[in-house]
Amino acid sequence: MARVSVVVPTYNRKESVADALQSVLGQTYRDFEVVIADDGSTDGTPCHLFQELGAQAEAIEVLSRMNPTAIKPFSHAFTHDHVTIQYHYSINRGYSAARNRGIRSARGHYVAFLEPEDLWKQNHLETQLAFIDLHPDAKVCRTSEVHMKDGKARATRHKVTESGWIFRHTLEASPMSPSAVLAHRECFAACGAFDENLPACDEYDLWLRLASRYPIYYLDQQTVIRRSSRQDGSSRAWGWDRFRVYALEKAFQSGHLSPVQRFQVAQEVVHKCERLVDGFRRQKSEERSNFYERKRRRFALEVRKLRATKVAIVLEDS
Repeated sequence: MARVSVVVPTYNRKESVADALQSVLGQTYRDFEVVIADDGSTDGTPCHLFQELGAQAEAIEVLSRMNPTAIKPFSHAFTHDHVTIQYHYSINRGYSAARNRGIRSARGHYVAFLEPEDLWKQNHLETQLAFIDLHPDAKVCRTSEVHMKDGKARATRHKVTESGWIFRHTLEASPMSPSAVLAHRECFAACGAFDENLPACDEYDLWLRLASRYPIYYLDQQTVIRRSSRQDGSSRAWGWDRFRVYALEKAFQSGHLSPVQRFQVAQEVVHKCERLVDGFRRQKSEERSNFYERKRRRFALEVRKLRATKVAIVLEDS
């Protein structure tokens, strides 16, 4: 059994995902399997990848005869250069569902993610597992990234470079991309996986849950090349805050947060609701504006309640 399962979700990205997979197969660390979660691609991705990765000739022949838009869900496993590759093709339900299928199929003790448009440097897994070997109690770690633009690699400006208990730093926006994260599989059993009901900010939602329970260690080594156009919405318009408010409310009501964390979440809900109220008023959407104003008032009351407890003392001492 491989120590690491590398989950690669994809949808109609046959060329870029092939490059991403080659960057996985070129890793210096070799104790891993690859789990490809195809979210119903209609551009011939399955046949293309089977040919690129050397799947059995019979499987390639079957796929080559099929209409790419009429492939039914299937799973197939094969070996490439001594690496086990699982390929799971399912109906289109979004990247969160694809990643979750990958997590469920993973057999390794650790799960790493790679977005179909990103690349890993050769030492990515080696860097992370070397840290894990030195810190066996660590459950989640992430590396630094560079952003590829116009054929040139540019350093990514990280919102969060702190290491350890970074929960309060995750509240504003997602501090990391999936391609940089390695997590022990027990984390998903304890915290759940990606929320398939969220059309955006699903990563933000999961990182909130992970950071509330585990220290997340930051390794200041640039081992991920970001080419993804898909983001969690952290750099987009204020309207994406409505998905973050949903995630924050889930966290607040989960029963797993400490009083201080609940206070921090309530404050952040108030802040994001203020932006949403202002934005919807400018759009003359009174119904939505009133909805988030009511939510803002409710959480402002929670802030006052928590401030009146020992939470305030803890915050002043910290």
